[in-house]
Order: sequence, then C-alpha cells, then structure tokens
Amino acid sequence: MARIVRSVSAACVIAVFAALAVVPWGAAASPPSTGSGSYVVTGATVWSVRVAGGNTFVTETESVTSTGTATGSFTHDVVLTVRADGSLTFRGKGTFAGTLDGVSGGFSYSLVGRGSVASAELHGTITVLDGSGGLAGLRAVATIDGIPSTSGTYTVLYH
Repeated sequence: MARIVRSVSAACVIAVFAALAVVPWGAAASPPSTGSGSYVVTGATVWSVRVAGGNTFVTETESVTSTGTATGSFTHDVVLTVRADGSLTFRGKGTFAGTLDGVSGGFSYSLVGRGSVASAELHGTITVLDGSGGLAGLRAVATIDGIPSTSGTYTVLYH
C-alpha cells in the first residue's frame, strides 16, 4: 500500500511540473513596471453611520478621478472606522475604468489602509483583483498617500 501511495504521489508531482512547463507565463515573467500619479475624490455617498464603543463606522461609496500612469475613474464601496483618538482604518472593493500606461480597460480591486483625521493623513494599498479589456491579466499593487476624503498621490507596481 505504501508503495502505491508513493507512486501516485510521485506521478502527481511529475504531472504538476509537466503542466507548469507548458503554462504561458507571459506578463508574469516580465519585470514589473512602476508608475505614479495623483488622485482627487470627486464625490461620496454615505450609506450609513453607526457609533459603537467610541468608534464611528461609516459605509460609503466614493468616486475618484486619477491622472498619471492610471488615468480614469475609480469607484469603491468602503467601510471607514474612526476611533475616538482620530485614527482611522478603511477597507473596501471597487472598480476602475480608464487607461494604465496608455492601455485601455478596467479592473476590480481591493482597498485597505489607515490614517488620521487629526493629522489629515492617509496611507493605503490598492490590489488589482481582475482586469478586463486591454488590462486583462493585469497584476498590480499601488500605494496611496493623501488627505482623507480629499486628494493624494499614488505609486504603482504592475505587469
């Protein structure tokens, strides 16, 4: 029985490596590119506000316009938590439509970060989940720095 299990396991490992040998890695094998730009929050719709344990929870949809490497429109649903000391965290998901480095398309993304209302600062990460159009197969991560609900800058690593 042990000999059969080892043979089956070895066969599975060989099959996996054989399959990987024929997978076209394309953009994943190329070195990543970097870019940067700026963004402006152009609108927000607040869906709910809840206070519990000294924290304020805000659920909203934001619209953002960006220029630079990523030129277009971002729209995301976000949950923002503001603590009594003014610190904040946020998380959400959204979509982008426009161009990335001149290539037209769109993508869905996740958004997470932290900041402070007191010091008017915001730091976060956008991770591309799925691309479409000319951006199908896109793999990218961007960092954002700015002022909460206003504007800021971003840097992006993509391929």
